[in-house]
Amino acid sequence: MLRVSATDFARLIYSRIVTPELYTLGKKYLRKSITVEKLLRKFPRSFRKPGDFSALFKQSLRQRFFLSDSNRKDFYLNLLTSLGGFDNILDDADLVHENKYQTLGSEVFSFGDKIDWHLDFRSGKRWPMAYYTNIDVLGKGERKQEERARRGIGESAETESRYGGEGQESGTGNIEPGTANLEPRTWNLEHADVKVPWEVNRFHQAIWLGKAYWVSHSESHTEKFMQLVNDWIEENPAGYGINWRASMEVAIRGMNLIVGLLFFMGSPKLDDEFLLKLLCSLYEHGVYIWYNLERSPRNHNHLISDLVGLLYLGILFHDTDSGKRWTVFAHRELEREMLGQVYEDGTDYEKSTSYQRLVIELFTAAYVLLKLNNFSVTNTFSRRLESMYTFLSSSTMQDGRIPPIGDSDDGRIFRMKTKIDFNDHRDLTSIGATLFGRSDLKAAAGGFSEIALLLLGSEGFEKFTSLESKPETSSRLFKEGGFAFLRTGKDFCSFDFGDLGQRGRGGHGHNDLLSLTVSGNDHFLVDRGTFCYSSDAAFRNKLRSTYSHNTIVVDEAEQAEFAGLWSVKKDMTSPELVEWTSTRDQDVIEALHHAYTRLADPVTHKRKITFNKSQRTFIIEDNLLGKGDHKIEMMFHFAPEVKVVDLGRNFIVLEGKEFALLKFERPFKIENWEHSPSYGVIQRAKTARVELETQLPFKIQTFIFIISSADEMNRLLNRIRDAET
Repeated sequence: MLRVSATDFARLIYSRIVTPELYTLGKKYLRKSITVEKLLRKFPRSFRKPGDFSALFKQSLRQRFFLSDSNRKDFYLNLLTSLGGFDNILDDADLVHENKYQTLGSEVFSFGDKIDWHLDFRSGKRWPMAYYTNIDVLGKGERKQEERARRGIGESAETESRYGGEGQESGTGNIEPGTANLEPRTWNLEHADVKVPWEVNRFHQAIWLGKAYWVSHSESHTEKFMQLVNDWIEENPAGYGINWRASMEVAIRGMNLIVGLLFFMGSPKLDDEFLLKLLCSLYEHGVYIWYNLERSPRNHNHLISDLVGLLYLGILFHDTDSGKRWTVFAHRELEREMLGQVYEDGTDYEKSTSYQRLVIELFTAAYVLLKLNNFSVTNTFSRRLESMYTFLSSSTMQDGRIPPIGDSDDGRIFRMKTKIDFNDHRDLTSIGATLFGRSDLKAAAGGFSEIALLLLGSEGFEKFTSLESKPETSSRLFKEGGFAFLRTGKDFCSFDFGDLGQRGRGGHGHNDLLSLTVSGNDHFLVDRGTFCYSSDAAFRNKLRSTYSHNTIVVDEAEQAEFAGLWSVKKDMTSPELVEWTSTRDQDVIEALHHAYTRLADPVTHKRKITFNKSQRTFIIEDNLLGKGDHKIEMMFHFAPEVKVVDLGRNFIVLEGKEFALLKFERPFKIENWEHSPSYGVIQRAKTARVELETQLPFKIQTFIFIISSADEMNRLLNRIRDAET
């Protein structure tokens, strides 16, 4: 059961019940809205004449934000072009001009002449223009009707194969090794996914148009930006429709519209009438967030997004009383949430490497703006932000990507390109290197990034360039967060030994205690990903289940029972770190959890990993402590891009640019399984399952050898076989 203090409970009730009702009173019943006349009255008298407003507002804006037309210099433009690629920048803008979008694993979709801002174009569902509190975001009503219909006609609720009925049900049965279909597949969704329209409405396209405008000087991009904004405002009255349903979405959209305004601020096309219309809408964004903060018993990235969005809107309207109030409040609460949601070692408590990146981007966007406006930021905030970058660097594999542990919805605040590798987070690492003068972060980043240029400007690039680059390949433990990253310059292993997320709530964490991933020049052992949230609840639960991770399942029980899409009934895992030693030659980590002590015959799972760095060998030793007979299932999930070969005699070879040889102590079977490399994309992959009935206590070892060549692998196999005979 989650426990909150009386003060936090009062804040929760106020934010989730009282203030939304006040907003509804004003918006729905009293029909209050901001007009140009009302907005001008909120500014000092010197601003109030429409003819004077534009010049005075833009002058104020240039002083308060990191991007303005005064930065539009040859050096900046050369950097922008070199980082983004001139043709790529224009191609991204062309898609926006054609009303074409590709998001969350979809193919490129064309809206035609006019964007439908309320449409999930993957499922075809269009959300109604209802008051925001009356909108069923997750389709719970639809699911209840479908469940009643199924019961009425006696149909089974079992899920079909995720490949359209092709072959046997995924996760069961043997398959021939080496036949995985590597082509990413998008889903044929039974239910709508609200994230699709939300992604379109986050207005990342403002950045894509703005970049094209700066490098091409074509006013057509200004005109398209103005056309999109005007259309959006007309089609999305404040408080009505799906795009006012979540404050996080309102905040991210507000931030991107501000950046768009900064790009186009110097355009002669951007007249006073449009500027005031946009500012009225942005003011409505701020009012909405102010009255609809997404607090919960365990706050998470949504509240951080709300606060950062409110900070940006507060700085935008700094010359008004509301803007000052929003800024001071958001600053104070962000300091509070940094302490509440980020451990001292820099780990975000949601237990997701992808949400770690999102939260870093949010806190960094706030940090840069606060510093620019001469607000004092506490040393604690700065230290934890720097530690978050240390986590980001430590969790980066040899190919620059992170293992997607926990949930991943590919969320970005400032998405600089239409096409990005969502598991490559090095664009942020270059910001951390620059802000904190870290030579190891510079080496991990590989180079300066577009988002770093956006937030830090040409001066940031010069500072980044002046830094020395020193790669750091030491293994690192994040004890509070419950992660260890074992590494050399060649090999990488992640190990999750912490709670399930949000101090017991679950949230964006998975049932992945004592799970590991392993990679060399290829990814070998991987987590199965996320794929979706609300569009297929059963499949979401499959991919966040214990079975979808490289750990042990006892008696077919989950490490924690699911209570909803983002929660568990109770986290009884009580994990413990038993041992951690790391030297130049070897890492040893051992941890245990108590999730299965709730069984009739309680079981404790203890796992020890020994990494011999020079021999590129991982020894996994599992101890099941307890008594009685139990069913034990060990899961090993393989990356879809490697070829899986069953050599017999309990050996598996994973073949890519390198090889991984797995040696089991018990027989295994190879199965079909689904793998989601990013949100909305599914692939076929292979899984090995070791399944046995045994009496406890029980110990079993698994060996993983990473090998650079086929000849070396054959020599190793011969040595092992000779030793066995």
